Amino acid sequence: MHSKFGFLSYEISHIIRQRFNKAAEPIGLTHAQWRALVHLSENQNCRQIDLAEILEIKPITLVKQIDLLEESGMVVRNKDTDDRRAYRLSITDKAVAIIQELWKIADAVESEVLATLSEEERRLMTALLDRVKSSIASCGSPP
Repeated sequence: MHSKFGFLSYEISHIIRQRFNKAAEPIGLTHAQWRALVHLSENQNCRQIDLAEILEIKPITLVKQIDLLEESGMVVRNKDTDDRRAYRLSITDKAVAIIQELWKIADAVESEVLATLSEEERRLMTALLDRVKSSIASCGSPP
């Protein structure tokens, strides 16, 4: 019998992103853009290339997201003083307020998705997933 963990985790993640995107539609942001904002808020003034690495996406994919976030007044690009080819990114006050709204949406989606589990089951599942993530993150890249 084959393991279904990878398949199920992908399917659940996909459903969560779809529900988040639908709920965040009035705000005009996607799950991917929210994720970029959250990581940027935790890594203010980081280089664009470093944010792409943190998000584990290709730099060109991030450029498109940052373009949209910059146009909407949530991200500021500044030339890197040490490397004129690079940009440093920071979020604006507008982004901080929107991030809080998006966290509320994420919490509501999570509650909906996990409604079938008891509070103890949720805590246990979260702890187990945290342990799996920490374990695989410390292992490096796949062969």
